[in-house]
Amino acid sequence: MEIEFKFRVADHRIFTQLLSLSTLGSAILIPHAAPEQQHTIYFDTPDEAFRARRASLRVRAVAGRRIATVKRSHGAVDGLHVRDEWETPIHAGVHPRHWPPSEARKRAMVIVGQKPLVARVSVSTRRHCIDVSVEGRPVAELCLDEGHIEAGGRIVGFRELEVELRDAGTLADLDGLCAALTRRFSLEPEPRGKRARGIALLDAILTRPRTQLDVAEIVLDVGCA
Repeated sequence: MEIEFKFRVADHRIFTQLLSLSTLGSAILIPHAAPEQQHTIYFDTPDEAFRARRASLRVRAVAGRRIATVKRSHGAVDGLHVRDEWETPIHAGVHPRHWPPSEARKRAMVIVGQKPLVARVSVSTRRHCIDVSVEGRPVAELCLDEGHIEAGGRIVGFRELEVELRDAGTLADLDGLCAALTRRFSLEPEPRGKRARGIALLDAILTRPRTQLDVAEIVLDVGCA
């Protein structure tokens, strides 16, 4: 299960300050050696079978690897996201029938069956990861992300912080970290994941007058440009 808080980081100066943190209260922060460049595509069936089940299927390329992930959302409250998550490395093809045997494949095939997959949302991310430990316990990981989401010919930029609970951490650890962060920095909870923001772009296009559908828009957050 994935349990994490998401925050928008509107001010690039705060983003830079977060990157330089070495402690946070009693927590020790250790950054990874280098940021990751990720390219992620979210897929669904033509009849949106994943969306109907509050689930998602993504394929992410990072450091020469391709990882398929299936998630099922339990909802989000004030930036806290809780999801079931299953993932597997993949090689050829994106349809689950081409994946190696795994729980992720099993879960995906229940939803997809033999239906085709359609690329819905594309996300390009530069991710900075920071390990967080408390009294020697690896309790969480901070991920500082910046990049853009593209869907239906529209693009929106983002800059955000994810605080993800590790197996050795507790909800009290997560609450303590987030409380320390919001006391020190101006952060706004992000109730939507990147896929949901991409789907919102598609929905906005579909609900616009037909005369405007042929016009591709670029919508960039000025702070992320």
